[in-house]
Amino acid sequence: MNKTLSIIIAIESANVEDLVVPLSSINNQLGVDFSQVEVLLIDNGRYQLDDLEPLRVFNHLKFRYIKPAKIWSWPFAFEQGVMLATGTYVAFMGPNMQFNSIDVLQQFFATASAHPEAQVVSGLLMHQEMNPDRSFSYRVESASHFLGGRFINRALMMQSQIKFEDFGAYTETLVAQLIDAVAQSALSLDSAVTVQFLGRTVSDVVLHPAPEKLQLDWIRMMTRYLFRLRTLAPEHYIQALATTIVRFYSQAGHDSAMVAQMAELTAQNAPEWPQVLAFVNKQRDQDQAPAAPWNAEPSAFSNYLQRVSPLRA
Repeated sequence: MNKTLSIIIAIESANVEDLVVPLSSINNQLGVDFSQVEVLLIDNGRYQLDDLEPLRVFNHLKFRYIKPAKIWSWPFAFEQGVMLATGTYVAFMGPNMQFNSIDVLQQFFATASAHPEAQVVSGLLMHQEMNPDRSFSYRVESASHFLGGRFINRALMMQSQIKFEDFGAYTETLVAQLIDAVAQSALSLDSAVTVQFLGRTVSDVVLHPAPEKLQLDWIRMMTRYLFRLRTLAPEHYIQALATTIVRFYSQAGHDSAMVAQMAELTAQNAPEWPQVLAFVNKQRDQDQAPAAPWNAEPSAFSNYLQRVSPLRA
């Protein structure tokens, strides 16, 4: 029997005690018809569960336990989960994640029922991290460009052939950006859907936030993203390319090694360079904010554009 929602959890060597956190947050949801929910536990890590009997305490949940013979990376585990799931929507979790409140699924089901055309339903994503003094800090942000805190139409992913290709810390970013690009109907919830705990003893590699400082894998990922975008959503391609080039300058435009890699990206998109410059010039005219790169560092920004230009002599 097909479900409305498949929740896919990559266990990543967590033990039963660790899994109590995400599973209890699902099992304790109020006002939910659990016959429409399945939980796929994918035991992908180096170490696997010895005994599933303790999981019976979560009596509301319908489990499907997948125990691969080989170690799977969490992206591969999620990709297999999408193919094995029966839900109209899928949600992704790691062992260090939980639903933020007992009415998260009630909100999702009400939204999906009222808007059956919705392909993505997103809430807020909260990160909790321990500071050096053992206090905790919290960061709440939109789940846009993340997979945690979102309910995604499975057919959208399958039909668009959106796969969990390995781009290191930016694997999640690639998948989430492609989903955002192809989704024709996306709705938002005003509340925090998912909490992700960072720095605990349980593994936090699943859907771990990308590093603040851009790495070379980011350019590799964006090269792939733009290549897929050209086919999947060509109407967004030029603006995405131009925005990528502009935003990159503010984050890594003074790093010569990164700029050299950006030049390779622009070379692969050389025919569109005149349209990129037209976009930049339009932004120059419209955005007079002091922090805009063409206002804050006009000479350095112009030099950066020359260095990454595929038309340079």
